[in-house]
Amino acid sequence: MEDPISDEGEVARVPLRARGLSLGRDGLAALLFLLGRRAVAERGAVARGALFFPLFGAALGALVSGALEFFVDAPDNLQALLGVLLLGLISGGRFLRDLTVFAGGGLVGGFFLLALLGVEWWALLGLEGNFRAIALVLTPMLGRWGYVVQGYGSLPARAGGFAAIFVKEMQFTQFAVASTSAMVIALIFLNALGTLMLFAVASLTIVLRIFIHSRRGGVSEVSLGAGALIADAITLGATGLVARLAVG
Repeated sequence: MEDPISDEGEVARVPLRARGLSLGRDGLAALLFLLGRRAVAERGAVARGALFFPLFGAALGALVSGALEFFVDAPDNLQALLGVLLLGLISGGRFLRDLTVFAGGGLVGGFFLLALLGVEWWALLGLEGNFRAIALVLTPMLGRWGYVVQGYGSLPARAGGFAAIFVKEMQFTQFAVASTSAMVIALIFLNALGTLMLFAVASLTIVLRIFIHSRRGGVSEVSLGAGALIADAITLGATGLVARLAVG
């Protein structure tokens, strides 16, 4: 006679294992997406894996910070430039292209992109040591969280595109987990200042979302990527400003 308790335990383990595998696949899709490998990342899985966006963003920022340690003897201007380039390239440069297109393309889009990158360069010039490392971790972390904030509960600009699938598949669970992890990471690194930066990114992202809905009828893949890069610049610019005020 079979042990009913053993059977029940086996039945319970199967769904748990299936959920774990599903979560792993969603997380992998989200990571590939954030690395710029969008062609191989299943769209619905990216949205379901968005709860990992802040964690992956922080990890990517830590990689950028570690890479800059190899150039500690380089001039400050060069280090700042390398930091800006690495932040832009960790997502395959896709967010850079999204912002350029979102701002109108051509000279106007290029000027807007250079202006934001100039803010990041200026900010990195005023950051040193541990504070620079913290800023580099928080910047892509809050930028990727801003992606989630802009997408959750939004309307897509058109049916059938990436944004439509992302908005549909991302539920409150993804938003809540991503927001909680972003808050915890910000508090760990910068205490109350981290909370203020979180609030600033959320506020400006919501303003951008309102603007996009009113002018363009909803979010698109381009507007989501552009919003992430704008959140990057806000975070890094604010950190650089705080560093300068503290020194002054």
